Amino acid sequence: MSTYRMLSLLLVVLALPAAANPPPTAAPALTPAYRVGVGLGNVFSRTIAVRAPGFDEAVRRVSGTAIYRVTDAGPAQPQLRIDYRYDGRPAGSGLVALPDAGATNCYDGKCAPNTDASGLAYNPRLWGTPPAALKLGQHWTVDIAAPWELGPAGRQTVTVVALDAASHTVTLEREGSGDGAWLDEKPQLTLTRDGHPYEVTRQPGRAHWHGYTTFRDGIVLSDELVSTRPVILTSAQLGRIEATERQYILLNAMPMEATP
Repeated sequence: MSTYRMLSLLLVVLALPAAANPPPTAAPALTPAYRVGVGLGNVFSRTIAVRAPGFDEAVRRVSGTAIYRVTDAGPAQPQLRIDYRYDGRPAGSGLVALPDAGATNCYDGKCAPNTDASGLAYNPRLWGTPPAALKLGQHWTVDIAAPWELGPAGRQTVTVVALDAASHTVTLEREGSGDGAWLDEKPQLTLTRDGHPYEVTRQPGRAHWHGYTTFRDGIVLSDELVSTRPVILTSAQLGRIEATERQYILLNAMPMEATP
């Protein structure tokens, strides 16, 4: 994972245009109401694991914390300051602008599609356009047009599995599948057997992802997503190996006093 991709994990935020008189275009539970000076924090981790018969399981993990402070609450393009720390790396900070209702994020002036599996708030690129009202058991389908952090292009179903309208809190289940490579995926990886490394080429099979996310006023309180797929590993030395890969993310809201 590149430094820019890891930074972009921190930048998922939704801000929908506001109107003076018409009813809201999205349910309050999925619509952040930003206020200048308000701080938000979260703690997150991601794990990547490849298991092949006769080899040590190849595992990589990354984790960290982030604090966000709203500097401009304008609905067209909210802006935040982010102070973050990835474990084992120096602490850092940056400025974020949020056009396109959070489907795009701009970090220190560099803009990119928001393709992160999880983040601070509701992301319409992966969750779809949020409905104006929510009810238990409601569901909608999202076509994910391009590879993203924990999956390829594919189709996903979102279902409302818990709802507290009074506190603007909702839990959504997401489940989907697709074929092809994931975002920024490298075809080569290293397996180890009896202390010896072996370079192999990975050919991914059909991915399936499934998880639950709880939002309050559009901000993520808790999030987990597991994505799995079969993979074929090949090399001139080892031949063909059938393996499995899983990746998962965990993210939770964090008290503000827990600084990065």
